[in-house]
Amino acid sequence: MSQFNLINVNLMVMKVLNTVVLCLFISIFSFSQDNRLPYTMYTDKMVLHTSLSIKNAPFKLQDNFGDFDELNFRPNLNLVQGFGLAYKWFALEISYKLPGHLRNTERFGKTKYFDIGFQFSHKTWDFSLNFIDYKGFGIKNASVISNNLPLSPSEYYLNQGIRSTSFGINAYKFFNPYLRMEPAVGMVGRYTAPVHGAYLRLTTNIHGISANNGIIPHQYLNTTSSIHKANSISAFDFGAIPGYAYINNVEGWQFGAFAGLGMVIQSKFYNFGNTNRGFLGLAPRLDFKLQAGYNVENWFLMLTSEFDQKSIRFKEFRYNQTYYNLRLTFGNRFIK
Repeated sequence: MSQFNLINVNLMVMKVLNTVVLCLFISIFSFSQDNRLPYTMYTDKMVLHTSLSIKNAPFKLQDNFGDFDELNFRPNLNLVQGFGLAYKWFALEISYKLPGHLRNTERFGKTKYFDIGFQFSHKTWDFSLNFIDYKGFGIKNASVISNNLPLSPSEYYLNQGIRSTSFGINAYKFFNPYLRMEPAVGMVGRYTAPVHGAYLRLTTNIHGISANNGIIPHQYLNTTSSIHKANSISAFDFGAIPGYAYINNVEGWQFGAFAGLGMVIQSKFYNFGNTNRGFLGLAPRLDFKLQAGYNVENWFLMLTSEFDQKSIRFKEFRYNQTYYNLRLTFGNRFIK
């Protein structure tokens, strides 16, 4: 082999070695970058926060009621004020209704409201338990039922005895280990880089509506359907909702979304008089959360919206209810 060829071979070997070293360096650097947490948890800081929430749970009933096919039920709620404290593993929040209602009570009635919830995380799972109770609804545009109904000045038929109740247990499984609910909510942690991935929400619920004097003023209807005389409509269901989440924080502005669609197995019942009827079926379920706000190391202002759709169907009769929560939270993180 000539000296010229030997030099060329050495140059080629050096180029290959340099390329291998460069690729290894890039791979190691990329691996270290990928394994840096895209969020920061403030377990060494005390977090104080206050919130203002609007919660609601309107529902509608659809069927052939004679001259119309839909009834819309609306509550009249208060604003909810909350105060909370979080430090290490401990978290406490106290919420209470502010005086007054969102709308005039003579025109839209009064609604009593109570809820309680509990949340915790374990590895790639996030768990939540909640109980929600509303009492007092009005039927919107109730003049379509009958001109003889006693209506409010806004044409609402008010029934303080209608109650809506929901108890649910949910578990979120995130397939990306960097997806976590705590920094996504943005109180005891915050995201510092984009993250996204699939998740699965396992859900079990007991929910429904009831009224001792009847949910629908059936005395004014020209129908023979037994469910129109129902004192209660309820269901027990369980199932899985697959979804996808995306969260990011750009120069302090944090935003994210969770969206999923699935099915539940449902055991459903309705009661009228002394008669109970039960059926088994499937029902669709929607999971939808949006979060946005300004979130930096020492303080945050986050707007969170959550939607939970409940539904029960008996042949042509359909009950659909949307629980939603719009919450604005401000907080400070204090160094211990």
